[in-house]
Amino acid sequence: MISRRFPATPHQVRTARNFVAGILGDGHPLRDDAVLLTSELATNAVEHPSGPFDGPQEFLVTVAFVVHGVLITVQDPGSAQIPCPRDSGPDATGGRGLALVNSLATRWGFHRDSVGTVIWFELNTPAEGPGTGRFPCRDH
Repeated sequence: MISRRFPATPHQVRTARNFVAGILGDGHPLRDDAVLLTSELATNAVEHPSGPFDGPQEFLVTVAFVVHGVLITVQDPGSAQIPCPRDSGPDATGGRGLALVNSLATRWGFHRDSVGTVIWFELNTPAEGPGTGRFPCRDH
């Protein structure tokens, strides 16, 4: 498991993407989806900051390799709202981040702790043979 903290500023979203891309490496089959979903969650951490702390806000990205893929978490000071995908209109310029996570991740969810909110997603490498595919239900 490898973690890194980032200041909650817009230009750090790219740095968080590069962090995940660097850990997974160019040839990893889940790299592109992992980078995209990390970008979405990091953007949410930057655009919706809240929490009990008066100092500079930050978010923490953790990458862990699991048996069939990768588990990535993004932790921030949190919000009182429950994270859930929403339907954005066709002309909306935002609001699709968790919908992307819901579509691409094998599974995802969130929990709150004393530091804030942790949103996680897991991506599994495609299995060979019949009966493969995404789970129809997701944790959230």
